[in-house]
Amino acid sequence: AVVSTQSGHYGRDSYTLKYKVLCTAPRKYHVIESEGLIKSHCRIDVVIRHKEPLDESTLDKFQIQLFDNGSSTIRGHKQVTSHVLPRKPKVTVQEAPMQQLPPPEHQVTESNTDRGQHRMDPLVLLVAAVCGMALLLPTWQVDSSTLPPYLHLTIHQKLVVAYVLGLVTMVILHF
Repeated sequence: AVVSTQSGHYGRDSYTLKYKVLCTAPRKYHVIESEGLIKSHCRIDVVIRHKEPLDESTLDKFQIQLFDNGSSTIRGHKQVTSHVLPRKPKVTVQEAPMQQLPPPEHQVTESNTDRGQHRMDPLVLLVAAVCGMALLLPTWQVDSSTLPPYLHLTIHQKLVVAYVLGLVTMVILHF
């Protein structure tokens, strides 16, 4: 198993900094980009990975040094301590025997089919028919009609009916 740690560093200054990562046990760890540049107002992540499993009593230190770009004078540093915690004891759980899952409720079984055709819910067909009829009704204050005014629909009502008809159509096409 590969365990990794990340340490983020941010260049708050208006100039580029150079960084270097040091470790008390370099053979145990692999640092991706152990040296590099932090551009002004940019952030970098330093990734440190274990090369092999560590003992529980391991205590290692890392030091991140910051330099002015092009200089070997240390501008600052930060020490990070790595301590491996003891493992949690494994809890043994008695496994139950495998059993077959019941079929989903919406699944169509052979008793519900008639020569390979799916049975459509009559409510879905009724909603589709009502929506189709509603879209054929005249629009309020746009169409002149001999129908009574309570059968005239507004544009917003027709939009809602068209949306519902689209949803019902998707249900019908799913079968």
